[in-house]
Amino acid sequence: MNVTLKDIAKKASVSVMTVSRVINDKPDVSDETRKKILKLINEFDYKPNNIARGLVMKKTHTIGLIIPDISNPFLSSIAKAIDDKAQKFGYSVIFANTDNSLEREKKAVELLRSKQVDGLVVSLLLGNKEVLDKFKKANYPVVQIDRTVSNNDYPLISIDNENSAYRAVEYLIKKGHKKIAHITGDLNSTPAIIRLKGYKKALADYNLKIRDNYIVEGNYTKEYGYQGMNKLLGLNDRPTAVFAANDMSAAGIYLSASKNGLSIPEDISVVGHDDVDIATLLKPELTTMRQPTYQLGEIAITVLLEMINNKINFSKIENRTLQTDLIIRESVSEI
Repeated sequence: MNVTLKDIAKKASVSVMTVSRVINDKPDVSDETRKKILKLINEFDYKPNNIARGLVMKKTHTIGLIIPDISNPFLSSIAKAIDDKAQKFGYSVIFANTDNSLEREKKAVELLRSKQVDGLVVSLLLGNKEVLDKFKKANYPVVQIDRTVSNNDYPLISIDNENSAYRAVEYLIKKGHKKIAHITGDLNSTPAIIRLKGYKKALADYNLKIRDNYIVEGNYTKEYGYQGMNKLLGLNDRPTAVFAANDMSAAGIYLSASKNGLSIPEDISVVGHDDVDIATLLKPELTTMRQPTYQLGEIAITVLLEMINNKINFSKIENRTLQTDLIIRESVSEI
């Protein structure tokens, strides 16, 4: 049988309010009474009803995290950073994985709000602007990470995706490549759109032709990287290099190249993005753009907790844009 606050009060011969004051570490309780109550709490393994406490105090010390794909190492690293930092400040994190689905995003938001979370860290598709509009009207604490929904005032913690993609493609160009393809991420998300923009800008700046058939839409997965590379290899004038929207897509490119009897980088050069663990497990090791993944998560949760605890208006918090690093390994040849 679960022991209640009233049970502890009765056994200690004190009021429920006195027990509550001890649990919440409030003053005006004698040392002797405090010790007696704490001993009973320990003896009966009493667990306060945090939801009920949250309703009274209007704070549950929980936050929600909505991400599109927990199996993506980049996103799981962000999730770990958020959880690590939240725990240090006495907060718990409730995760929701949406599999890049608009409907699942909406359901995740409804679920987490029903759990009375104090705020949200979200990575949403472009089509869910209405979700943030509702939060804005309620002045509810939200921080966007990696992906942003257009025309909203909520702070975004991300990297400079355009510059990152530009530098990846520029590196290939400087290695002598002129026929460079791109397997994109999910073009319903801002990082993929902006990385595509950076890819095109690099080609244009170096007076190289932008070929529509060299741009294949993916969704940040190994499967789409594999399928996209198969399409590129079926072209009459196939590329000599590919910039992948992320390292998981690059892994699919490796698989496709191998099954088609091609070697990397001798027959096809590859640059990835993110620098997750798989980048060094691939053979040859993958040249890629390293994101400060853990730092992104830490900043996001820090900003959210400031909004929650210091009642900072979201429109007064500036976006944070971090830079990536080019990590040169073995997947690019000079021609």
